[in-house]
Amino acid sequence: MTDDTDPARSPDPAADEQDDPSLRQRLHSATGDRDAEATALADRAGDVDEAAAQAAVRKAHGDLGPGQPGPESDLATPADAEAAKKD
Repeated sequence: MTDDTDPARSPDPAADEQDDPSLRQRLHSATGDRDAEATALADRAGDVDEAAAQAAVRKAHGDLGPGQPGPESDLATPADAEAAKKD
């Protein structure tokens, strides 16, 4: 069996779509447009509002106050936005 057909080596495409930031989100992150980045994240996350997406983006960029946990990644994920929505 080759690596191309080995199911253990073939990632789930649906999981990739959720984990990988959209090109739009990456662009806004690179240009520093946090509001547009949050809008892109909210669009990607589905049922997350802009406020939760903005909180997730701020956390991903380390823009929260002292005593807050540091970011796990450079870009916020839908899971980050869901967690911010609960707060």
